[in-house]
Amino acid sequence: MAVIKGQKTAEVGAKPSEQVEERPNRGRYASMFAEDNPDIDFEDKEARYGRMAEERDDLRNLRTSGKKLSGILDRNRWLGAMLTDGETNPFRWMAKHGIDIKEVADDPEAMDGVAQALDEWTKKQADGDKFEKEKDSALIKSLDALKSVQDEFGLSDEQFDRMWDHFWDDIFAKAFGGEVSRDTWLGILHAMNYDDDIKNAREEAALKARNEKHTNKLKTFEEEEVPPSFSQGRGMPATPKKERKESLVEFIKNNS
Repeated sequence: MAVIKGQKTAEVGAKPSEQVEERPNRGRYASMFAEDNPDIDFEDKEARYGRMAEERDDLRNLRTSGKKLSGILDRNRWLGAMLTDGETNPFRWMAKHGIDIKEVADDPEAMDGVAQALDEWTKKQADGDKFEKEKDSALIKSLDALKSVQDEFGLSDEQFDRMWDHFWDDIFAKAFGGEVSRDTWLGILHAMNYDDDIKNAREEAALKARNEKHTNKLKTFEEEEVPPSFSQGRGMPATPKKERKESLVEFIKNNS
């Protein structure tokens, strides 16, 4: 197999159109990708890029967590030393390094700090339990709302599930991480415009109904014959009588 400037051909003297570009890094990455994602076809670009984007997000989160951990270890060198020693029991590690745990326990200031930390932990636990209960209640309300939409528009159970999954996977989960797609913003815009359109349509319908009511009253009044006495009594000219047209026979008589 001949190699020409980073390219390989099936045989020497092959036509340029038959040349195949060597991409060893792509092949290496494809193998690694297939091992980590056996359910995704590497040649499906949209699926592949979607997974790559998720991996980038995971990497960013790891970097952020790593920076936070580094800051904690910098401020608490003893913790870094304990982890370096492979010790997971802080009391045993303190004893190994000559720190008298009993002396620490007898120190009122130190114990006040421990008591405060325990109070904060207990409060966080209580707040977490409260949040979980509120979240469960909100989820039930969300399901009921979606069920009402299903009943109103006659959606199938499959459509119901797709809407639920779409909201959590494509909208909520990404928005929670700070990512809101253009389609989501457009959907919100259309919803806002829909509410405004409904409001404007109601106002226009009410205005049209009022105008038609007044127009009908005026038309009815104009079509009715007003008695002369009624008009003259209000300083208005009497309704003129319609002139009788002269018939053809009368016209010949009068002009003969």
